Amino acid sequence: MIRYVAGFLFNKDRTQVALILKTRGPDILINKWNGIGGKIEPNETSQAAIKREFEEETGVIVLNWEFFMSLCGDGWNVDFYHAFDDLIYNVKTKEDELVYIWDIDKLPKVVPNVKWIIPMALESEIYSIVQS
Repeated sequence: MIRYVAGFLFNKDRTQVALILKTRGPDILINKWNGIGGKIEPNETSQAAIKREFEEETGVIVLNWEFFMSLCGDGWNVDFYHAFDDLIYNVKTKEDELVYIWDIDKLPKVVPNVKWIIPMALESEIYSIVQS
């Protein structure tokens, strides 16, 4: 099973979110905005992976990531995290995929599930969804 993490960093007012423009991966992701993350390395925890991946992609170290949801499919699993911190205003594009801060009510062309993941991220419940 391939394990991934994705994080949604919101400002403290919960009106803006940092997203990344995907230029690689499955076709459903290409040229769409998504949560920031990547693969969990062998012997790495999900929590450590979101901290590492977010820092690699944005240059920002977020210490207060909270797990809120897991999606599972055939051979893959994604753990989703959220954080609410004005560190969002320090994010920068650090690798080859563009990072940008978007107003939640003016989202660009996003990966289809992001439209329902963001509202879930804004809540405090923990979700587990299995896709077939």
